[in-house]
Amino acid sequence: MMKILSLIVFVILLSWTWHVVHSSSPIDFETHSDIQSKMKELIESTIKSRKPDTKSVEIIKIWTQDMGDRKIQADFTYRFIETNAQNESTERVIDGQAILFRDVSDNPSLDQWTVQSLVTKGDSISFNEGSTVSPDNQTPDENPSTTQSQNPPSENPMTPPLPADGASAPRYVPGAQEPKQEAPKAAH
Repeated sequence: MMKILSLIVFVILLSWTWHVVHSSSPIDFETHSDIQSKMKELIESTIKSRKPDTKSVEIIKIWTQDMGDRKIQADFTYRFIETNAQNESTERVIDGQAILFRDVSDNPSLDQWTVQSLVTKGDSISFNEGSTVSPDNQTPDENPSTTQSQNPPSENPMTPPLPADGASAPRYVPGAQEPKQEAPKAAH
């Protein structure tokens, strides 16, 4: 009985060591660091090539995580300042995510990573200088107390427009029945 038990233990240990030797090794810290620095360079060069008038490109954060099956997920947030023709500047902050896949390379000592997908998830814009917006591209009045009151446009296209004489518009309460209107009578 002892021989059978020691044979079973030997087979289990042999299969375990085979699995350890042949399993893919986890991605080391240097690989994560290299991917993060290459992603930073890729983001900065892409922004500068597509928007040459940008300045102050800054990677706020970038991190990578192992997804198994020779894949890495890189999440990043970056910001930059862009100026328009009127020399007004806006700051944009963009979040994104990339999935990288380890390809087989000619040199076994070097890893080759390919970007499989790249998605930007969020884009927030901050205006550094305020802009005055007026209807019909008119210049804003210097004295706001002399301006005539204007009815704001209806935000919902289904609500009726406000009356021009200053009277209040009919209000509809959701769920309430609308007043019945008689249909015009047709002559036979």
